[in-house]
Amino acid sequence: MAMTRSQIAMVVTLPWLAAGVVLLAMTRIDGETQAAKLGLFGSAAICFSIGCLARTTLGLHDLMQASHSMAAPPQPPSGPPPSPPRNDPP
Repeated sequence: MAMTRSQIAMVVTLPWLAAGVVLLAMTRIDGETQAAKLGLFGSAAICFSIGCLARTTLGLHDLMQASHSMAAPPQPPSGPPPSPPRNDPP
């Protein structure tokens, strides 16, 4: 089952949303050590970089599809060739 374009866009956006949530959590946590806050910041940075990688991959895929569609000649409809008429004796 293929994913629609909007589903793919949502999946690509999820790591950036996760990074934002982790950064917000980092600013709201009181009483944590500096090491714990740096750990959360590192996690947010990893989520952000995963989102960048996913978006770049999707963009490269779109470019490749566009170049293939421009370079490829139109394909004839596929299917079995029509069978010749049968000449049965009566």
